[in-house]
Order: sequence, then C-alpha cells, then structure tokens
Amino acid sequence: MTAPDASLGLRERKNRRTQLAIVRAAAELTVEGGYAAATIPRIAERADVAPRTVSTWFPVKDHILFDRVDDTLARANQHLRNGPGDVVDRIEAWLADESAREQPDPEISRLRYTAIAHDAELRARDRQHLEQVQAEIAQAVARDIGTPAEDVGPQVLAGAAMALLSTLRLLALDERDDATAQLAVGIELLRVGLAALSSADR
Repeated sequence: MTAPDASLGLRERKNRRTQLAIVRAAAELTVEGGYAAATIPRIAERADVAPRTVSTWFPVKDHILFDRVDDTLARANQHLRNGPGDVVDRIEAWLADESAREQPDPEISRLRYTAIAHDAELRARDRQHLEQVQAEIAQAVARDIGTPAEDVGPQVLAGAAMALLSTLRLLALDERDDATAQLAVGIELLRVGLAALSSADR
C-alpha cells in the first residue's frame, strides 16, 4: 500500500494539499448546510483558494466528494468481465488491485463518508454507484453458473458481495488492524456460496 505523500516532489505535495483542502471544505459545508449549499464559491472561500482553482482540480462539482469513483467502477467492470478465474477470484483480484493503489487520507475519507451520509442527494448517488457494481457482480455470477442474472442465486451472491464491500469500507474508515483477516473471511463465504450455487445448478 502506498503512503499518500511517499515519493512526491514539492509541487506534487502542494497540489495534494490543495485538493485535500477543497475536499475538506466541500465535506464540511455539506454537513453544515447540505450539498446544494456547498457552492463552488463557498468551497473556494473555505479552502482559501480561488474558485477557478476548485474548478481546475474538480471540473464537475460531484467529483469533489466522489473523487476517482468512475475509475474505481471501471476497474471493477474490467476485472469482473475479463479477469481470470471465477467471479470470486475476480472480486478478490479487483480488491487487491484497489488496495495496491495510493490510498486516500483516512481523515478525508471519513469526512467524505460523513458528508455523503448526511445528504439525501449524495446518498442516492452513492447507492447508484453501489448498484452498478452489484449488477456487474450478478452478471458475472450468472455467467459462471449459467443462469440468468435476475435469478435468485446471482442476486443473492451479488448482495452478499456488496455487504462485504460495505463492511470493508467501514473497516477502512475505522483503520481496523484486522481488515485483511476480515476480507479473507468474506471471500471464503463468497466461495462457499458460489460452490453451492454451482452444485445446485447441475
């Protein structure tokens, strides 16, 4: 896992501090008055930067609190659709891929999560992102066991996988030391579920 500021030059560190200040400002303003009230000028004022600086780093306001989500979803889709092994192997490979990437500052991650949980509009967008992953997992399960994705088996296993992902997110926010062990337990449960579905389908 790469430390947030490891091997970064002076300019890169300054840029990172600016981005984090913008995210912090957006999250704080959302918690204080709602996402709609967290305008670009107010975010810029709170972060002590020019409005143009906010727009330079985050051309779309939604990207401030959902930074890199699109990239994460694209990697999930790539692993689930084209990765080797069964669907559980592909989920595990995707999670390993994400873990190996530069990790966000834990405090900023908690602020983001708090802001999203605080605002109905942001919660709805977060659910949409999660539903995209769940649909992809259900499709991958269906391909593995040869049944429609709408059947109970793919839907239940996809739901279990999403429960695992949600739990891992909370463990990461809490900086739990046993997150790796908890992931192993979750992966094993998914393997058991997939094996049961595969046997039942024969």
